[in-house]
Amino acid sequence: MNLQFCLAYLSDLDTWMRLRNELYGDLDPQHNEQEIRRTVEDSNLATFFVFEEGSTTPIGMLELSLRNIVDGCLTSPVGYIEGMYVEQPWQGKGIGKKMVEFAKTWALENGCSELAVDTELDNLEAQNFYRHNGFRETFRVVEFRMDLKVGTASSDV
Repeated sequence: MNLQFCLAYLSDLDTWMRLRNELYGDLDPQHNEQEIRRTVEDSNLATFFVFEEGSTTPIGMLELSLRNIVDGCLTSPVGYIEGMYVEQPWQGKGIGKKMVEFAKTWALENGCSELAVDTELDNLEAQNFYRHNGFRETFRVVEFRMDLKVGTASSDV
């Protein structure tokens, strides 16, 4: 199967928001749109829609970035798979592997010698997918944040 990877633009907002909701769950529409606008404006971020050759309907989406620092990586910048989604009817057909290959090429073209990704601790399917596609695990962490405007930890504890 031949795939085409096409850079997403703000004019693709409806499709982009729909695919991001599929990937990340129901996002707050305002937050979702802010993330999309940030991607369009930041040269270190790129989102690609994935099409079956000759089709005008995307079957997937690949969000990539260039990060200065990534735990477990020794170089900078590091190509980073921020998000990867394949529509349900297309899953299990090797599209994810082709998306990783595209991400590797994109990262190399952008001066990277490493590619990284993360996934949730309980997402064993994704962990197995990434291992099977050449990634090796570097760390397991639980991240915390604090809203400095309020001064309290963002935790349900």
